[in-house]
Amino acid sequence: MNDVRSEVLERWFLVCLALWGVGCLFLEALAAVGLVACALVALVAARQGGVTVRGALRAWWPLVAFLAWALLVPALSGHRPSGTGVARLLDFVGIPVAAMAIGHLSEARRMRLAWVLSGVFLVSCAVAGLQHFGAWPSQEALEPLRWMRLSFERVYEAVPGTENRFMAGGLLFHRLKFSHIGGMAVAFALGVGLHLKGRRRTAALVVAAVGLVSVGLFPYARAASVALVAVMGLVVLLGLPRRVALPACAAVLGLAVLTLALNRPMRERFLNSSTEKGSGSRSALLETGLCAVRAHPLSGVGPGRFQARLWATPDMPDQAREHPGKSHNQFVSMAAETGVPGALLFVLLLGWLAWRLPRNRPEGLGALGALVFFCLLSLLHDPLFHVQASQALVLILGAGLCGAPRRA
Repeated sequence: MNDVRSEVLERWFLVCLALWGVGCLFLEALAAVGLVACALVALVAARQGGVTVRGALRAWWPLVAFLAWALLVPALSGHRPSGTGVARLLDFVGIPVAAMAIGHLSEARRMRLAWVLSGVFLVSCAVAGLQHFGAWPSQEALEPLRWMRLSFERVYEAVPGTENRFMAGGLLFHRLKFSHIGGMAVAFALGVGLHLKGRRRTAALVVAAVGLVSVGLFPYARAASVALVAVMGLVVLLGLPRRVALPACAAVLGLAVLTLALNRPMRERFLNSSTEKGSGSRSALLETGLCAVRAHPLSGVGPGRFQARLWATPDMPDQAREHPGKSHNQFVSMAAETGVPGALLFVLLLGWLAWRLPRNRPEGLGALGALVFFCLLSLLHDPLFHVQASQALVLILGAGLCGAPRRA
C-alpha cells in the first residue's frame, strides 16, 4: 500500500514540477499553477512522511525568519504589504517544496523532467534567434494570441544603431525575463554537466553552450551577459581540476571579448553603459530606493509598495519620475520594502542557501551557480520583480537542495 501511495505522489510531483518549470520558461500562469499544486502535494507527502511543523520550521529557520520579518513588521508598522508583495515573498516557500518534490522522484523521472525542461529552453533560445534576426511574424499576426498576456510588442524593439536586429525575448517575449531566467538555466546546466558523464554530460553542456550564446547575443542584456560570463568561470573553477579549469575560463573570457570586438552594436551598448543615456538613469532609480530606505529604515514601506516614481524628485530624469518598477538593485529594493533588517535577513538567507548547497553533487553545483548569477544580477537589476524569474530561482535552489535520487 505504501508503495502505491509513493508511486502516486511521485507521478503528481512530476506533473506539477513540469508545469512549474515550463511555466517559468513560457507562461506565468502555468508556473503559478505548478508551484501551488506542488505545494499541496508536498503537504500530503509531509503528512505521510511524519514531518512535523516544528521540525520544518527548525530546518528552514533562515527562511522563516526572513518571511516573518518581511510580512509582519511592515504590517505592524502601518505599511501593509500588497497582495503582489505577499505573493512574491511566499514564492520563497517554493524552495523547500521543490526540494521535497524532486527528492521524491526516481532517477528516471528526474531525467524525464530534465529532458522536457531542456527541450523547452532550447526552443525558447531558437525563438529568440528568430526574433533577433527579424524572421518573425508581424504584431498583427500575433493578435489572436493576446489572451496569453505575453508582451508580444517587446520583441520588435530594434537594437540601437541597426535596422534589422531586434532585442529578443524567446518564448517569454521579454528580453530581461529571457536573459535572467536563461542565465540561471545556463549556470545550472553547466554545473550539472561538469559532474555528469557520457551522454548526459554532453547534453547538459550543449544546453549550457546554446544558452550562453542566446543570452549573450540575442536580448542585448549587458548585466546578464557580464554576470553569466563571471559565473561560468566560477562554476568551471569549482567543478573541474585546476589545470583544466584555468584554460577553460580563459577560453570563455576570450570568447566574450571577441564577441564584443566583432559585434559593433553590442560593443557600443557596453561602452555607453557608464553614461546617463546608456545606463538608463540607473543612478536616479537607485536614489529613489535610498530615499525610501532613509524614510523608513526599520520597517520599510511594505512588500510590493515601493515604486521608483513615488520617491523620485522633480530634478530626476523622466524615466525615474515615471518608472513603475524598482530601484534596479534588488538589495536596495528589499531594504526599501522590508527595512534594513529585512534586507539583512534576505542576505543571510542567500548565504545560508549557498552554504547548504552540496558542491560535490551535480544539482548542488548548478544551483550554486544560479544563485551567484542571481546575486550579481541583483546589483544592477530587480530579478524578483518578474514573477517567473522568482519562481525559476526557487525551483533551481530546491533542486540543488534535494536529496539523492531514489532507485525506481
